[in-house]
Amino acid sequence: MKIAIAGSHGLIGTYLVNDLRLKNHTVNRIVRSKNIAGIFWDPDTNYINESKLESYDIIINLCGSSISSFNPLFVNKGLIYSSRVKTNLLLSRVISKLKNPPKYFISASGCGIYNPSKIDITENSIFGKGFLTQLAMDWEEASRFYKTPKTKVINLRFGQVISKESIFLNIMQNLVKLLKVSSFGNGNQYWPWISINDVVGIIDFIINSNFLEGPINIVSPQKLTSKEFLSKLAQELNINPIFKIPNVVLKIFANKLAREVLLNNYPISPEKLQINNYSFVEADLNTVLKNLSHKSGA
Repeated sequence: MKIAIAGSHGLIGTYLVNDLRLKNHTVNRIVRSKNIAGIFWDPDTNYINESKLESYDIIINLCGSSISSFNPLFVNKGLIYSSRVKTNLLLSRVISKLKNPPKYFISASGCGIYNPSKIDITENSIFGKGFLTQLAMDWEEASRFYKTPKTKVINLRFGQVISKESIFLNIMQNLVKLLKVSSFGNGNQYWPWISINDVVGIIDFIINSNFLEGPINIVSPQKLTSKEFLSKLAQELNINPIFKIPNVVLKIFANKLAREVLLNNYPISPEKLQINNYSFVEADLNTVLKNLSHKSGA
């Protein structure tokens, strides 16, 4: 297949491009620099040469400024928002004008769209409130803003992506290793997560399905509370964590978005993937951490 990817130099994009090329797909990057090989665009000025995107089978947008910052003094909400919404709007508009549009437009999204819950959260669960919810809602709406009757739209609602480059994982490992942190708040809130190998596997599953459409929860079927997640990290690091970080400390040392990510309860289920028989490659966090440890030691 012929595939164009925006945000291809990020964590997910790097792994995805390598995997797709190994599977003999033709992959072109949508890039912001004229000095890099690929299709040039400038979302800030709404520029892209539309003809360059004719006759692609798949267009994927993984753009998005990182949310994984604990900085208590500053978080760039404007950049976080525009890097996601403006890029989707531009690609949606372009796809609506193409003579030979793709069969799929696949866009990143986030689990922060949901209302925190004590029961399982599926793709049909209610939305929450606040910046992360509004961000994800506008992000997804932008992917469908223009009518694209020949193109199915997929919204990948990601949990925390776990890989050796993962900012979230590295922060948690350092907190366990250096401060022996065992939990945040009461430790009973669920953290949705997914291994990078399953992210790549799921996207491959989607583009070969021809029938999947709409939002998809990109999370492991293994639900872990923050206490359980950090405990598994501690086991892998051979550390006995003892310190609980109470909410009041997070209010001082972490920004509001970080607090939402760490404290909101998201028992999210990959219902749509399971119904459609996707076979998870790394559904157990212990397995993921051991595999990453072996790679690091290689």
